[in-house]
Amino acid sequence: MPHVVAMLPVRNEESRYLSRVLARLAELADVIVAYDDASTDATVEVCRSSPKVEVHRGLSPLLPVDESALREDLWHLVLEHEPEWVLALDADEEFEQRAVAELPHLMDQSDYDVIACRIFDHWGSESHVRVDGPWNPWNRFSPVAVRVVQGIPSAWPSRPIHCGRFPRAYLDRATFYSHLRVRHFGWARQEDHLRKYLFYRERDLSVVGKVRQQTESIISANVALEPWLDVRPAPWLAEWQEE
Repeated sequence: MPHVVAMLPVRNEESRYLSRVLARLAELADVIVAYDDASTDATVEVCRSSPKVEVHRGLSPLLPVDESALREDLWHLVLEHEPEWVLALDADEEFEQRAVAELPHLMDQSDYDVIACRIFDHWGSESHVRVDGPWNPWNRFSPVAVRVVQGIPSAWPSRPIHCGRFPRAYLDRATFYSHLRVRHFGWARQEDHLRKYLFYRERDLSVVGKVRQQTESIISANVALEPWLDVRPAPWLAEWQEE
């Protein structure tokens, strides 16, 4: 199987989802490179509790002001490990369980350099996901893994927020659109919604001069939810592994 390195930006994640995210990533990656964005809690200690994690500490917060700079710095730290594939998740995202069985086989091929998955936003709980408007995961895929291609540029779009997970040049590579899902827990706690709405509202006004529709929909009273259903690994995979 290819050499896989995961990249993970973290900031003040001690009491949230970091431990479970690291546990799942440790099943998928040989090394996890975490960039701590000047946390003021025990995030670094949580990272160091996993033997696969290499953690780097920033001196001052970058995520609130220039996400692209942080992700580009993290990318170069990952490349020092000479990975064949790179996984990119946030500290509140987790591959579903069946990815442990299936994702390695998606990376053990030569036709595609990018793997994209649907990301499901858990809303107000871990039992349901939001599916209305711009939150509908069935209509969108996000790159979550790339094969490292030597010689292509490592530059990110110059955006202080929503800059993507990988260098811009990888967006033009052959992409496999996978049925595997990523669970995003950033909205799973109802008490976080207003705080995050105010953050994104301020960022929208400073970056684009208006509040985006998706930001306003955070505090909408009318949302469509679907129950989260676990899915077993594909039957053909079990037969393949037995051969």
